Amino acid sequence: MRGKLLFITGGLVGYVLGARAGRKRYDQIAAAANDLWNAKPVQRRVTKVRDAALELVGDVPATLLKAGKKAVNQAVAKKKQASAPAATAPAAKASATTSRTAAAKPKPKPKVAPKATPKAKPAPEGDSAAHDDAQ
Repeated sequence: MRGKLLFITGGLVGYVLGARAGRKRYDQIAAAANDLWNAKPVQRRVTKVRDAALELVGDVPATLLKAGKKAVNQAVAKKKQASAPAATAPAAKASATTSRTAAAKPKPKPKVAPKATPKAKPAPEGDSAAHDDAQ
């Protein structure tokens, strides 16, 4: 909360001082900032940083593609391994597969006959609302 209050106070002070300085001072500050930004040493550094960032970003898609291919290949290999019958120990393999698949499958819910909805009771004869509806 204190940080927000200081930020708002700083903004208000800056606004008041800027308003007092006027448009002429604003134009001077903007021109000085523009001259600094367009200076050759600054632009050289900006170009170096931009090139370095593009080199790093250029590696990201290739790295992601390699990681994706590796993950897909591992998943396919596991699927083939799980679905291929083993010739050496079919009983041990079958029991392990069965226990894994049994744990993965949800148990079926028992079927329950639908409950009959209760029928509306006839209204007593002295009820004026039921009598009005009948007419």
